Amino acid sequence: MNKDNKTIVTESDIKKAVEALGISVGDTVIVHSSFKSMGYVDGGAEAVVQGFLDVLGEEGTLVFPTLVQKEFDKAYETWHLNKDSDVGYLTNYFRKREGSYRSDQATHSVAACGKNAKWLTETHGHTHKRFGNMGDTPFSADSPWEKMYQTDTKIVLLGVPANKITFRHYAEYVFIEECLKSIEGHQEYKHMMEQLWSFGKPGVWPHVYNIWAVEQLDREGITTVSRCGNTEFKCVPVKAYTDFVLKELRSGRPDILWRNDRFWDTDAYIAWYQRLQELREECR
Repeated sequence: MNKDNKTIVTESDIKKAVEALGISVGDTVIVHSSFKSMGYVDGGAEAVVQGFLDVLGEEGTLVFPTLVQKEFDKAYETWHLNKDSDVGYLTNYFRKREGSYRSDQATHSVAACGKNAKWLTETHGHTHKRFGNMGDTPFSADSPWEKMYQTDTKIVLLGVPANKITFRHYAEYVFIEECLKSIEGHQEYKHMMEQLWSFGKPGVWPHVYNIWAVEQLDREGITTVSRCGNTEFKCVPVKAYTDFVLKELRSGRPDILWRNDRFWDTDAYIAWYQRLQELREECR
């Protein structure tokens, strides 16, 4: 069937596509989405949300990123809890939906509903801040991102490519924290930290190439795929993804790094990490 030459998608279709990914009752799922990629959705955004909730049940938790991307350099100055999400129609619908909670953080907030929604979102950057290129609160140890890692949440890519996976930033933050701790007592510690990218000050940073990372998980049979309307749904387990990225970053292999000469110098980061390894040896 079609409407104005577009495939019609129903709530039932969405439920079947989610189930086909191996998602089940009680899971926590974060969805990166393109609403229009499916075609015409009978029931609109609510049908999409309900399709997921039909699978997750009362014991499950549904999460959408509600990130700020416009005028990013002013994000911490202009943030408020009702600020628009810049990552799609579904995310804005969901954050305003009755029963949704949103975390209070300027750049990488999430909205959630379901059993663990309040717990996931009630703290975000309040404790154990982590140094990073987008501020020290987005991926703190009390953030929804840390909690989603701890509970092995499942990422669903709904009509969007793997480069939309925000967990790459979480892995980068955890890795850099680990790097800095390993040379904390060294006299070059301050110099090494000053070379890193921080909010508003470009520098070296291990930008992760999501597409390559997910391709490796595809080959290992860790991801699952289904179709709904005109688009593909892909499921990537958070823990498997993050642990793989961390392993590759620790190894120093360049494949995991996203080369984008227009915005950053990957070779400068590689040199930084090589020096870090030398300093680690000196600290032993």
